[in-house]
Amino acid sequence: MPSHKNRAGFLVLLSVLAAVILFTRGPIPQDLAYHRFADTREIAGIPNFWNVVSNLPFLVVGLLGLARYSRLVHDESKSGYLFLCSGVFLVGLGSAYYHQAPSNATLLWDRLPMTVAFMALFSMLLGERVIARYRGVWLGLLVLLGIGAAVYWSWSESLGRGDLRPYALVQFLPILLMPLILLLFPARYINSRLLLSAFGLYFVAKALEHFDRQIWNLSGVIGGHPIKHVAAAAAVLCLIYAVPARPDRLAGTADRVGVA
Repeated sequence: MPSHKNRAGFLVLLSVLAAVILFTRGPIPQDLAYHRFADTREIAGIPNFWNVVSNLPFLVVGLLGLARYSRLVHDESKSGYLFLCSGVFLVGLGSAYYHQAPSNATLLWDRLPMTVAFMALFSMLLGERVIARYRGVWLGLLVLLGIGAAVYWSWSESLGRGDLRPYALVQFLPILLMPLILLLFPARYINSRLLLSAFGLYFVAKALEHFDRQIWNLSGVIGGHPIKHVAAAAAVLCLIYAVPARPDRLAGTADRVGVA
């Protein structure tokens, strides 16, 4: 197997290549069709009811993760884990706010916490398997890059020349790199099986998002987007339990699954 340095260099090369490919094309504005969801029913005075209330699992999973924080086994994972769980909780609030009145302006409050959660997870995995030093620096840098990408997109839209390229890079590049990290670098304590389960559920969530209207047309009951929220929250639950924590009386043995 290639040396650790060569494997890390391969990740850097892929990152640079992805950025070059993305930024050699022109700016990518937000497609306004993105805001047109299949199920727009108002229930109990709440517009787009199911798209709004289906964010509740994010709040629950975020709080569950925060409740485990003090029992984490490895101190080095605590900062990234705290950002991850806090970001997920805020996704529940920001996404509900966005879905109540979908627009580019409200979408920013959905995307900001998502970038925090994505970058925190990426930082944790890098720190555990790839970069042993300066974990706090990498966490801060990646989170700031994620926030900056979302803010830049919103600012560019306000000027009438929307550009999604930085946001696309910070969201999708980690999704490309993290499975490679699992393949190329040995685990130390984060559970690879649960990480793979999370990635699988994430792709299921993206498929449900893509086929939102088709699922609505077939079922006549609910669109794909609300189910997407539940699948994404289940993915986050896998991520949370992939980080080992000491069990307590309330958690029972559930936390043991995160211990390699």
